[in-house]
Amino acid sequence: MLNVQSPLSGTTIALEDVDDPVLAQGIVGAGVAVAPVEERWHNVVAPVDGKLLKVHPHAFIVFGASGVGILVHLGIDTINLKGEGFEVLKSEGDTVKQGDPVVRWDSSVAKERGLSTSVSVIACDLPMNALVLHSSPGNKISSTDQLFTVKTPG
Repeated sequence: MLNVQSPLSGTTIALEDVDDPVLAQGIVGAGVAVAPVEERWHNVVAPVDGKLLKVHPHAFIVFGASGVGILVHLGIDTINLKGEGFEVLKSEGDTVKQGDPVVRWDSSVAKERGLSTSVSVIACDLPMNALVLHSSPGNKISSTDQLFTVKTPG
């Protein structure tokens, strides 16, 4: 089992309600989204222990020891900000512990441009039935709370 914690504090959103069809339809994998608390700056943390497989200002993937990649995608269409409002704190290949800050994010930059600030947390290439959700949509959650557990096969 792989316990996945929220990368920041906020309110949970069902992934299918995220305003990005690729994420909402589960094409990347199954998961949950978080609407961040109303603060300007967010320390976005690693949801699991592992190695940073990919790191971009708006998204990163932590590859856990269980062999599951967890994608954290900050906002919708935030790639278009070209790094503005993001401070990357870790590099690809770095080993992280659950709760280690990976990106510092000024979500007001995305808001000012009319972009969604929802943060999607996705177990890459897994179906929804591979997850046990620990929070219902609309629940408040902190960055130390478990979002979901990835069930191990068998």
